[in-house]
Amino acid sequence: MKGQAEDELQRSSWRLALQTGALLVLLLVAIAGSVLLIVSTSQAAAAQRLLTTATEHVDSIVDAPAGTWLAISSQGTVTVSPGMPSGLPDLKAIEAVAANGIATQEDVSIGGRPYTIRTADSGARVVQAVFDRHENLEELNRLVLALLLTCGGAVVLASLLAVWLARRTMRPMAEALDRQRRFVADASHELRTPLTLLSMRAQMLKRRMASSSPQEPMLNINADVDAMIADSRSLTRLLEDLLISADSRNVEFTNVDVVTLADDVVESFSVQAARRGVTVERSGIAGPVEIAAAPTALRRLFVALLDNAVRFARSHVDVGVSADVRTLVITVRDDGPGFADDVKMRAFERFATSAPADATAGDGAAPRHYGLGLALVAEVAGQHGGRVEIGNQPSGALIIVHLPMIRRNPGNTSAAGSKVRGPLSRFRRIF
Repeated sequence: MKGQAEDELQRSSWRLALQTGALLVLLLVAIAGSVLLIVSTSQAAAAQRLLTTATEHVDSIVDAPAGTWLAISSQGTVTVSPGMPSGLPDLKAIEAVAANGIATQEDVSIGGRPYTIRTADSGARVVQAVFDRHENLEELNRLVLALLLTCGGAVVLASLLAVWLARRTMRPMAEALDRQRRFVADASHELRTPLTLLSMRAQMLKRRMASSSPQEPMLNINADVDAMIADSRSLTRLLEDLLISADSRNVEFTNVDVVTLADDVVESFSVQAARRGVTVERSGIAGPVEIAAAPTALRRLFVALLDNAVRFARSHVDVGVSADVRTLVITVRDDGPGFADDVKMRAFERFATSAPADATAGDGAAPRHYGLGLALVAEVAGQHGGRVEIGNQPSGALIIVHLPMIRRNPGNTSAAGSKVRGPLSRFRRIF
C-alpha cells in the first residue's frame, strides 16, 4: 500500500489516537479530581475532628495532639504549648470568645505557613487550638504530582497503543480501498484502448460484410475476424490480470508442480511466439518440483513473464527453473533490447514507462509501456513470500523470481495444511 492510501491510513490512525487520548484525558481528569476531592475532604474532616477534640476535651497544654498547639486562658492567665508558632496565640480571638462564648475558626498564614485556628469556650476557660496544615498540603501536592505523572504516562501509552491498534485494524480496510481505487484506475486506463479497438474492428467488419458481394473472397473478412479474436484474447488476459491484482482474498495454497506448469505455459506460448519469429525453450530441472502455491496466480506469473519476454525478444526466450533446499528460482531470458537503466528500479510498478534500452537520444523511439504484467509478477511473488528482480547479463533482459521451497511430509495433505495455515494467517492479521 503506497501513496495516498498510506497517507490516509496515517492520518486516520493519528486522528483516532488523538480522539482516544482526549477521551482518556477526560476520564483520567474526572478520576483524578474525584481522588483529590476525596483525599482533601478526608484531610479536612480529620483536622476538624482533631481541633474539636483539642478544644473541648483536652485539659492541659501538655496533652495537645500531634501537630497542634494549645493556648488555654483561665482566670485571665494564658498558658501556651511549647513551640507555638511566632505570632500566636491569637489573643483577640480568645478575648472575643471569652466575651460572647461563640466558638470561632479561621485559616491563617504566618510566615508563609498555613494554619487553622479554632477557639472555643470550655466551661471556665477558653481553649485555642492551632493546627499546622503544611503536611496536609504537601501530601496533596505529592498526590497531584503522582496523578499527573501516572495519567500523563497512561495517556501517552494509550495514544501510542491506539495508533498501533488503529493501523492494525484499519490497514485491511485501507488496503481494500486502495485496491479498489487502483482497480478502477487500472481498468479505466487499460480497457479503454482495447475496447475501442475491438469496437472499431467490429464496425469495420460489419460495413465490409454489408458492402461485399457474394462472389468477393472472404480473405479480408477472415483477417478481421482473426484480429478480433486476438483482441478478445488480449482483453481476457488483461481482465484476468486486473481481477487477480484486485483480489484481496487469501488464496488457498496447494502443492503445485512448477516444472509441469512452466512446460504448459511455454507450450501455450510457442505458437504465438512462432508468429513473431521467436522460439521459446524451457531449461533447468526436468523432474517434478513442488511448492506450496496458488495454481492460478502462479500460472499468471509465468504468463506475464513470457508475454513480456516474447513481446520484446528478437528471436529467443529461455525459461529456466532451478531449486535448492530453500529456494525455487524462475528465470526468464530474452535477447531483446533489455531494460533501460532508468526503469530497472521501477519496472515492477504499474504502467511503468521508459525509452527502449537500445534507443539513442533524439532518434524519436516510442516509449515502452510495461502495463500490469510485471507489476502482477511482483505481487504474486510477494503473495507467496518471494521476490522478483532484474538480473544482469551482457544483452537482452533477465528477470529472476525467488520463491520459498517447502519440504513435503508424506502424511501432510493440503486440507491439513489449510487447517494450520488458517489460524496462523488469522493470528498474523491480528498481530
